[in-house]
This record gives sequence, C-alpha cells and structure tokens, in this order.
Amino acid sequence: MITLYDVRTRNPPNDPRCGNSPFSWRIRFTLRIKGLPYKHHWLEYPDLEGVAKSIGADPTGKKPDGSPRYTVPFIYDSTTNKVISNSFDIVEYLDSTYPDTTKLIPEETRLLQSVFADSVITVQQYIYPVATKTMVKRTPSPVTPRNLEVIKARGPPPELTDEQEKEAWEKFKNGLGGFAKLMNDEGPFVMGKKVSMADAALFGTFAAIRWLWDETTNEWKDIMSWHGGRWSRFIETFESLPEVEKYSEAEGNLKI
Repeated sequence: MITLYDVRTRNPPNDPRCGNSPFSWRIRFTLRIKGLPYKHHWLEYPDLEGVAKSIGADPTGKKPDGSPRYTVPFIYDSTTNKVISNSFDIVEYLDSTYPDTTKLIPEETRLLQSVFADSVITVQQYIYPVATKTMVKRTPSPVTPRNLEVIKARGPPPELTDEQEKEAWEKFKNGLGGFAKLMNDEGPFVMGKKVSMADAALFGTFAAIRWLWDETTNEWKDIMSWHGGRWSRFIETFESLPEVEKYSEAEGNLKI
C-alpha cells in the first residue's frame, strides 16, 4: 500500500479537509483520479525532517544555510519498497508503476506539465501573504500549536493594508484568468476532457485555499464565480468521482 506523508492541521485526521499543503493535495488528487487506496500519515513540522530521513526520503531543496530541506509530500510504496519525494516526481512514479490507471503526465507532455505546475506556484504566491496573515491571526488558529510555533518562528506575519490585500486578491484572480484563457473549453480540465498533472496542480491550490476560506466565506464564493464559474465546474467534476479507500494515522501524540 502507498503511504502519503503530509502535514496535518487542526482538523481531525479523518476530516477530508485536514491538511493545507497544496503540494500534498496534488497527490491526493492524483490518488483519487487513479483510484489507488492509500494510508495518510500525518506529521507536524517539528517531526517532518526526522521522519523523512528515517524512511529514506530525499530532501526537496536547501535551507538558506545550505543544509537539506525536507518538505511534504513524500510517499512510501510497500509494494515496491520505494520512497519518493516531490509532488511531480511522485506523479511520474505512480504513472509508471501503475500503468493501468489514468496517466496524468501523458507521453511527450512532461515539459509542458512541469512548466504549468510551476506557473501555478507563481500564481498561488500572490495570495500567500494574505493566507499567512489569516492563518496566524485567526482565533482559534486553524493549525496545530506545534506547527504554529514553527510558523511564528519564521518571523511575524505580513502587515497588509486593506488596499494591499485587495491588490493581492486581484493578482491571484488575474493569474487564474490567464490559465482560463488558455484552457480547452471542451471539458472542465486544463486539456478539456483529459485530466492531467496540470489539473492536480490547480486543485492543490484550490484545496489549500478552501481549507482556510471554506464554502461559507465570501472569499471562496468569489473564487468560484470567477471566469464564468470555470473553477466551480472543475471542483465539482473532481468531487463527483468515487472516493478511494484510505486510512489515517498520526505521528506521536498530536495535541490540539
């Protein structure tokens, strides 16, 4: 079975909205599209590096001091005894290891899928300061106490004026609008009726945003109305798919 390692939030581990990493959500999207059952192993930031090293997960970057940086997601596949880090590499691995499932990186589109996924990161960064400010200042906090300590240790949340927040939302909207103009209108996905890694990247961003601003908020309602309701149709199409069998387990004793 596949074990997906992820950073948990204040939600109970069995809550389908638990988790706010857009990159882990890319894998959750992929596993559901492929219909692959999996185990969800929840971590907190202070435990992440130790667990990653203990199972042999590769670092995904470097810290400012040059030391390895470990981030989620990473997976362990007991069927092949392999550990894979980095969301794009995980999707490639799942495509090759489970060829009878839906392929998310179609032949000869690897570069295009990678460029699109990176472009999604650029767009989601527009709203990152607003999300960070909201996450840190909301009471009660939507993240666990230990995770909040780590976030606060990185520095104070950005102090944004109302005008700066409005500008950030506008940039985010326009960035998504750029994608919408390029997308195929024959279906809800980036390539029309064919689902791909590009859709996993987009869904990851939307899922992380919905964790912070749920369906009852004006922020989410606005996003779902943008660009002719394209994103609402996209979310609805994915969530109409059958759920896959999954199990949740947490590292240590998580205190809320």
